[in-house]
Amino acid sequence: VQLTPAQAEETDENHKIFIEKVEDDYYIQIEHEMTKNHYISLSNYPAATKNHHEYASGLLHHTTSMLRVGELLSTVYSVNTSLLYAGIILHDIGKTIELSGPILPKYTVAGKLLGHISIINAEVAETCKNLGINGETSVLLQHMILSHHGQYDFGSPVLPMTKEAELLHFIDNIDSRMNAIDKALNAIEEGEF
Repeated sequence: VQLTPAQAEETDENHKIFIEKVEDDYYIQIEHEMTKNHYISLSNYPAATKNHHEYASGLLHHTTSMLRVGELLSTVYSVNTSLLYAGIILHDIGKTIELSGPILPKYTVAGKLLGHISIINAEVAETCKNLGINGETSVLLQHMILSHHGQYDFGSPVLPMTKEAELLHFIDNIDSRMNAIDKALNAIEEGEF
């Protein structure tokens, strides 16, 4: 799966629309500060080296697809949408440091030694400190990032313990699995399974 230039542009526009859907002032400040520092990389990097969204702009595609699913689920379940959207926007942005770039990505030294979850958690903490945002706002957003893989065995240092964190984990899993299935189906001749 690759994005055409038109699809990449549409994905970028949809992502920007969701950035503006964050309503809580603190989460607005945090995600604006962090996305401005990573947006060019976010727009170009893959989401992984293999398995899902492993193509140029795959990280943005993954994040934007997740935001769309999150918006739908937030109409069914009572959640803090600002926290959910901010968590989705920031959950994998550490991959812009974990991976070497959009072309033939490899894991960087920081990526191998720290991983994207630890990298971005530290950056969220530092950003909140610099903005004077502390307490529950910072803790809830950090929890979203730390728990988004959903299990200790998959790299989460904590398990999801809020509705928003649980939804982030499932949305991340749904989107990555659907992308992997699409990739597998693209390689199958018509009529085969």
